[in-house]
Amino acid sequence: MTAAAPKIKRRFNPWLFLEEQLGVGLELVGQSLIMLVQTYGYILRGQIDWRESYRQAYMIGVKSFVVVGITALFTGFAMSLQIARELVLFGADTAIGGVVSLALVREIGPITAGVIVAGRVGSSVAAELTTMMISEQIDALKVMRVDPVEFLVVPRYVAAATMLPILSVYAMAIGLIAGIVIAQAAANVPPATFLDSVKQTILDRDFGVHFLKSFINATVIIIFSCAIGLNTRGGAEDVGIATTRSIVWTMTSIFVLNYVVTAMTYAPR
Repeated sequence: MTAAAPKIKRRFNPWLFLEEQLGVGLELVGQSLIMLVQTYGYILRGQIDWRESYRQAYMIGVKSFVVVGITALFTGFAMSLQIARELVLFGADTAIGGVVSLALVREIGPITAGVIVAGRVGSSVAAELTTMMISEQIDALKVMRVDPVEFLVVPRYVAAATMLPILSVYAMAIGLIAGIVIAQAAANVPPATFLDSVKQTILDRDFGVHFLKSFINATVIIIFSCAIGLNTRGGAEDVGIATTRSIVWTMTSIFVLNYVVTAMTYAPR
């Protein structure tokens, strides 16, 4: 019997790791931009499978309502409780509604819906399309002269672009209800006073930022997940890798782009 070859321990090289991740990121961005252009080409020509889009809207939107609602409710509870206690200390309890609503409209609503959909839907899309690549179903579509982008990506993108703004508004509304409850319980602020502060604080442009972020989140989640799924080859292990990569890149991009939009749209009140 021959002796087993000793295992060579490789030292972790942070620079090599960063270089590898940068290369993966740039490749993903390039693939995603190409896919986004192709997707809009089909949409502008009206080549949309509406039946599949409705089915995807149900999968992406309706099936996310419960988890988005629960997350938004307790996020609203925690945020409102902290804000209420701090503002009461400064004697600004009447401003609780304005501060809470501003955070919900511009940040918490889009972020909550985006993160939940990225984790629940983005990972599922990446895993599904990667499995189709590995099992050569995508190659079969190409043999039948069916473009995978038109058949798989466009319906998902249309559904996400429609449902994610709805989920964001839903998360915002649930968070606002939580804020009203906490303001009454923790700071003895009546709902009428809370809502009056909301009216005085929220501007039309805040809703514009809200919907812009929701639309960007939908684009990032679907395009990144589909790009990863349709460009992964290998075996069963690669399904897990693609799923993890989808979650990491979509969630990271959501937070980065959220900051970029906030910085670009900020204006004194």
